[in-house]
Amino acid sequence: MKSLASLSVCLLVLGLCSGCGNSDGRVEVTGEVTFDGKPLEDGNITFGGPQGAAGAGKIVNGKFSLSESGDEDGVQPGSYDVLISSWFEERGSVRPDGSFSPGSTRIPLSYLDPKNSGLKAEVKSGEKNEFKFELKSDAK
Repeated sequence: MKSLASLSVCLLVLGLCSGCGNSDGRVEVTGEVTFDGKPLEDGNITFGGPQGAAGAGKIVNGKFSLSESGDEDGVQPGSYDVLISSWFEERGSVRPDGSFSPGSTRIPLSYLDPKNSGLKAEVKSGEKNEFKFELKSDAK
């Protein structure tokens, strides 16, 4: 009787764990972002395609990580345009003089435009997906 109970518990645990993990094929994507040769302090990175964003995350001290098991989901394998933003003054924020900010970015807005960013990534299943994006202040 005791072994039947143990077997039942084992089957229950296996059944619950079969739903664990990542079932949609997303993989971890990591890397770094520099701006004029220095790590980008903070920002956001988006891997997107014709259907919209496939994965997005935060850039902190020049590093990003989109992990299939973390808070910021991984990315499904495929070819992506990469969009990067970094704002030092949020749109609508109140300045010390009481005026409202139209929003100011640390980096050129072209890095937010899929047609002009020039940033691409090929995410592959079963491989280490680590990317380095080097942004320049004179980008158009």
